[in-house]
Amino acid sequence: MCGTAHEHRGHGRGFRGFGRRGFPSRDVWVERLRAYEQHLEEELKNVQDVIERLGSGETPQQTGLV
Repeated sequence: MCGTAHEHRGHGRGFRGFGRRGFPSRDVWVERLRAYEQHLEEELKNVQDVIERLGSGETPQQTGLV
C-alpha cells in the first residue's frame, strides 16, 4: 500500500485550512472579525434600504447578483 494517494492526503497541511502554522494569531483573528463586522454592517444597510423601498412602494434596483 505504500505510495497510494489516500495515504498521504492532507500531508503537510495544517488543521482545516489554517496552513502549516496552525491557528492564526489573536491579532489576525481581531483583524478578520473587524473586517467581517464591517461587511455585515454594509449588508444590514442594504437590507434596510430594500425594506424601506418595499415599504414605500418603490421597485428595488436590480443588480447583477443572483
